[in-house]
Amino acid sequence: MARPIDIELTDTTPGIGATAERLRADVAKRRGQRDENTSELVKQIDEAARLKAEEKAAREAEAHARREAEAHARRVAEEAARHAAETQARLAAAEEARRQAAEQAKREEEEARQRAAEERKRKAAAKKAREEAREKARLEEEERDRLAIQERLRQRRETQRRVIWPMVLGVVLPLVLGLLFLQFYSFEGKRAEFEKTASALFGMPVKIGGARLALLPGPQWRMNDVVVGSGGDTVSIAQVGIGTSIPGIFGTPTLEAIHLDHPQLPPAVALKLLEQASDPVLLKSGELSVTGLEFGAGVKDLPPLNLRASFREGRLSALSGQGESAETGKIKLDLAWENQWQLVLNASQLRWMLGADVPLAEVTVKGKLIPGGLQITEFSAGLFGGDLTGSGRLGWDGGWRLSAKIAAKLIDMTKVAKGWIREGGVGGSATLMAEAPGPKELLPRASLSGSLVIERGVLGGVDLDKVLQERGTGEESRFESLNGDFIMESRRIDFPSLNLVARDLKASGSLSIDANRAASGRLVVEARSSGARRATSLKISGSATAPSYQR
Repeated sequence: MARPIDIELTDTTPGIGATAERLRADVAKRRGQRDENTSELVKQIDEAARLKAEEKAAREAEAHARREAEAHARRVAEEAARHAAETQARLAAAEEARRQAAEQAKREEEEARQRAAEERKRKAAAKKAREEAREKARLEEEERDRLAIQERLRQRRETQRRVIWPMVLGVVLPLVLGLLFLQFYSFEGKRAEFEKTASALFGMPVKIGGARLALLPGPQWRMNDVVVGSGGDTVSIAQVGIGTSIPGIFGTPTLEAIHLDHPQLPPAVALKLLEQASDPVLLKSGELSVTGLEFGAGVKDLPPLNLRASFREGRLSALSGQGESAETGKIKLDLAWENQWQLVLNASQLRWMLGADVPLAEVTVKGKLIPGGLQITEFSAGLFGGDLTGSGRLGWDGGWRLSAKIAAKLIDMTKVAKGWIREGGVGGSATLMAEAPGPKELLPRASLSGSLVIERGVLGGVDLDKVLQERGTGEESRFESLNGDFIMESRRIDFPSLNLVARDLKASGSLSIDANRAASGRLVVEARSSGARRATSLKISGSATAPSYQR
């Protein structure tokens, strides 16, 4: 606001009139400016009041809208709550209706079940009553039948006492007594006849200890303590049973079946008899059976065999059987005549062939009998987790001889060369030659020569890396391959050329294990690197199961 100006004017002042006019004009001008300022201020005040009024109106409108929204929200919530209450009431009513319906259905089902159970009980009772009535009627009928049968039996016994017993005493009793006489009578006169017939049949002397006739279960000649042959190669049979006919008892003996009980048969004699068995006419019909066959007294290498023979045109054409014991395992034998005898032998184990420490398992032998021997066309067996295969020839004329070609695959060397090899499977091939007076001496006297290969194994008793680096001998060496030749004869084994290849070295040498199982040999070890040559020599000693290496 402009500050007021107070001027006092008098007309006595010179030139005052004009000055007064100017001043009045100036005052008027200033008053006009002040009015304009006042109007602007009023406008500002009015604008501020208007804005404040609009702001107040906006706040009031917002508060009104908020109240309206809250009221609407309350109405919606109340409507939702009312609707939810009505829905809950309807659901509760529906659930109650379902529950009542389920209870009603359950009651009706239980009532139906009870009615069905009562009906079943009623039917069961009626059925039981009918069955009891039928059973009672059956028992009464059976009792009537039993009484009728007893009456018939009584009448029959009465008839027998009057008629049959006199006939029995007069006819049957003499026949029975005659049969009992034949059963226990000693037919020593027949013994010489049987000895003569059997000697001609087998081409060697036959002696029979005793002969008698057995009538049950059928007519049969039984001869005890039979001996076939003379000298050292004899066959002993505890009992021979020969089936015959009633006419053959008093006339010429007829051979309808032959049974040999516990024969003791030397192997050489058994093979010779088999060579000739297809020629004589043994049985025109019937069968030949053997129980408890053993190849020599006291021989426990094979179990007692039970055999059964087949005949064609009266001549032996096939022979099959088997035996089993805890010591020897199970063995099965099949022989068939096809212009010559064809042999197939299967055994679960053969401990005697290579010795008890080297047991063969799942053995199969196939071959054919030739004059004086056996041609082995196929041999296979399991040994220490690996396989043995081969073929050869076995002869027995003028002593026993064996020649064979053998191949080995993946045999566990930790069991063959204990102490020397700690890991690895051996393969190879060999030639076997043997001569002996008896079959059991063949393999102990055999000579064996061949080659072997061991892939990715572990050599025991020495660490060749340490030896090469002059840091002692160590305990074991892993190698990629070990191969060489071997010769086994007279319980002595020689390895004249052994070659070992490892990752960083190689070695070569020889080894011998004598009959006393003492080891000796030498091994030269050499580094495989391309640098300066490093080599050293090891002396090998120790035993067959405990090697020793010294520089």
